[in-house]
Amino acid sequence: EIASKNVGMKDYKTVLQEKLQVHGEVKIQYEVIAEEGPDHDKTFIVNVSCNGNVLATGKGKNKKNAEMEAAKAALEHI
Repeated sequence: EIASKNVGMKDYKTVLQEKLQVHGEVKIQYEVIAEEGPDHDKTFIVNVSCNGNVLATGKGKNKKNAEMEAAKAALEHI
């Protein structure tokens, strides 16, 4: 609920970046930690971290969707 009210024209990755950078520059990274399934039907698992601390994990059918899910999950916990 908190995360989604900030997401209108912006995606979750943008909102997360803006929230984390409120107090200054931070290093946000998205890392594919696993790929599951056959090549024609892969699921990607991605961690999002801030300054080396993992905030959340997301899953998706492509890297972009997995990153978006990770950002969404991170927003729900900060």
